Amino acid sequence: MQLLNNNKLIIAGLGVGALAGFIYYSTIGCESGGCAITSDPVNATLYGAFMGALLFSSFKKKPKKKNNMDFTQMIKDGATVIDVRTRPEFAGGHVAESLNIPLQELNKHMDEIKAQKQPLILCCRTGNRSGIATQMLSQMGIECYNGGAWEEVNYHQAQAQAAESEK
Repeated sequence: MQLLNNNKLIIAGLGVGALAGFIYYSTIGCESGGCAITSDPVNATLYGAFMGALLFSSFKKKPKKKNNMDFTQMIKDGATVIDVRTRPEFAGGHVAESLNIPLQELNKHMDEIKAQKQPLILCCRTGNRSGIATQMLSQMGIECYNGGAWEEVNYHQAQAQAAESEK
């Protein structure tokens, strides 16, 4: 039932597109028989259904990225920051006191990762690799969050340090 509710627009697009495809075949079609799609009612209907679903799916609202995590507070509380970029990328700039464990080497460093104070905040250049790493580590029962780009996490680190120095 949830699947149907989540895909109402696509299902409606399938129906409308199938109907439009069949009507197109019936009224215009391809009289020569040389048209692969419109010379056969099944092909025309399926093509219409596919195109309708594709068109209607473009109107589906994308869920907003929820990032309710307060990374600044997590860093204040001692969360570990792990940068999953390559070593040369890390050497070009990184969050102070962060660990560098490249994504390709995560499996080799599992004992070291599990020994870190959790939660872990993972970062990289854009958030893509840290997203993959977050999925991998979460499946292993490690509490971790995708911090996104290392510059963003660096901002939270600076906010945490500024808050601590004000005390």
